[in-house]
Amino acid sequence: MHRTILIAVLSALPVFGMTLEEAVDTALRNRNDIAAARLDLSSAEWRNRSADLWFLPSVSFTAAFVRSHDISTMELPGLGSIPLGSEYASRAGITAAVPLFTARGLAGSSLTGISEDISDYSLTAAEQDATLDVIRSFHGVLLATELERVASEALETAKEGFEIASRRYEAGTISRFEMLESSVAYENRKPEALAASSALANARAALAVAVGLTGTSGVPVEGSLSDPIPVTLPSSLEEADRLMRENSPEIRTASAMREAGDASVRLAGAAFAPSVVLQTEYAWQAARDDWHFDTEDYERNWSTTLAVEIPIFNQLNDIASYQTARADRLASNARADDIESYSELGLVQAWNDLLQARESVSATEATVAIAEEGSSIARVSYEAGVITRLEMDQAFLALTASRTNHATALYGLRVAEARLARMTGLLEFGNDTSTHGKAL
Repeated sequence: MHRTILIAVLSALPVFGMTLEEAVDTALRNRNDIAAARLDLSSAEWRNRSADLWFLPSVSFTAAFVRSHDISTMELPGLGSIPLGSEYASRAGITAAVPLFTARGLAGSSLTGISEDISDYSLTAAEQDATLDVIRSFHGVLLATELERVASEALETAKEGFEIASRRYEAGTISRFEMLESSVAYENRKPEALAASSALANARAALAVAVGLTGTSGVPVEGSLSDPIPVTLPSSLEEADRLMRENSPEIRTASAMREAGDASVRLAGAAFAPSVVLQTEYAWQAARDDWHFDTEDYERNWSTTLAVEIPIFNQLNDIASYQTARADRLASNARADDIESYSELGLVQAWNDLLQARESVSATEATVAIAEEGSSIARVSYEAGVITRLEMDQAFLALTASRTNHATALYGLRVAEARLARMTGLLEFGNDTSTHGKAL
């Protein structure tokens, strides 16, 4: 319902687009992977609450009606048989069992607490992955918009060049062949402009899916490729490494996995530990030779039992469970080591990509300025007959290429910034970033 309303609102606002913060907020509210991660966390919270209350008593009510088909008798010489029991019996009562000590309860509570932490870290990772996906799609729309603008300007420039060539051909200063070249250059720009327009529509549809809407929504955006993402990035690789170890949900998950392995071994070892249970039973019971019971037939029975249970032998189940837990702990430690290793590798790659992206933006920005000046000179020179049509086309192509390269470099820079923020665990912004544990 909410998603349908949001789609209707977006379709009614063709002028004002969605900002990056709004796109992230929309994704965190609508994406199914985020909803699944939140539900997993909610489930883990309830399991942990249940495990933490292992010391609470269990209370049960029992009502029974018994008929004995074989009643023992005692033979007395000269007196016949005397029954030693009644044919019918009735019993009703309440039983309460209070665990005073159980190692499994303590170990289970510790394990479920760690599982809840892992679910919380998984939700954080899912939210930051969704944010990274939105940033890529959002800036993909900005890139497609810029490339469409470049293609439209290139088409308009080619049209102007063809008009200049037509005037010069009519004046007899150029050949028909050169005029035809201008016409072909102009016509060749039209498919490029159409492809750029189609790419923009596809980019908007991809953004709609990234924010959790339908692919037919066609979300417009507000912003510029020149705007950095609203996250403070580290200034050095050493600082980035420190931030990653403090904030990365993957690093926290790896640490929790080691703790979960130890807790699993403790839980399996608790099967060999004794348990102490206090049980009290308050019941009313009666016995008759027929089934016509009334209140006068019942007698009260109140008993209290303090039991110590010491496991001695349970086939090989306890030993097998303990050895399995030890093997699982080694496997968890190995997986945790891999997570940390790949996180470190990803951080180094993200940092190097950011440095390269910054250099590419700086280089292409200077190239655009040179290409713009060169195209202006080429247009005037061609009108004056100083250069050929081919030379002017080459100047226009250089301008289009430089603008395309600069837009692509800006897109790469924004994605590199977002990826570095994701690797350090800092990719959180917007109005809906503190959603852990909220009811859906």
